Parts: sequence; structure tokens; C-alpha cells
Amino acid sequence: MVILHGETIITKINSLPKDVIGKKASGKYQIIAESEQSGNHHVIDLVDGVEFYEKDGTLYLKNEKETQVRCVVNNRHDSVTIEPGIWEIDFQQEYDYLTEQKQRVSD
Repeated sequence: MVILHGETIITKINSLPKDVIGKKASGKYQIIAESEQSGNHHVIDLVDGVEFYEKDGTLYLKNEKETQVRCVVNNRHDSVTIEPGIWEIDFQQEYDYLTEQKQRVSD
């Protein structure tokens, strides 16, 4: 299963990679993609049973309960329910035909 939200791509995986490091999250949500201009970050709501990990700059989510990926500013993108599981959080790529290079999508 794959969830696309703004420039993020959240992919369900079978297990966490070896040697991941727990990432302490506090507050009401974890920012998974910072807004370049407007402050409208993409976030995942923190509820009991939601844990974040990191390895080599990649963020992972392990959630025992449903949670939401959404934007800080309402109505920018739809909120999407993330079912329980283990997820890899990454960024979508786009191809710039003028420079002939792949680049990270910005939102």
C-alpha cells in the first residue's frame, strides 16, 4: 500500500530495517515534510501506539492504531488515514526535462 500526500510518499513495508534509531516525538504531531514557503507542514498525528524511527536520513513509522497524515493548515490536502503497520516515509521525485535531472518534489 502506498499513500501520497503532497510531496511525501508513505509506503507500507514488512519490517523495520536493522539498526534503526528511535526518534522521540512530542506534541500533537510529527512533521514529516516541512513547507518551503507557507508553513503548511505535512504531519502525522501522534496518538498512543505511534512511534517514529530513523536510519540514514529516512523516517519510519510504526503504528499500532490508526492515525492521520494531514497538513497543519486545514483544507490544503485531504487528511488520509494510516492503518496500523510499519511504513517508510520518503519524498516523491520528479524529472526536470530542461536540466535532465531528477529532483525532489516541492509543495
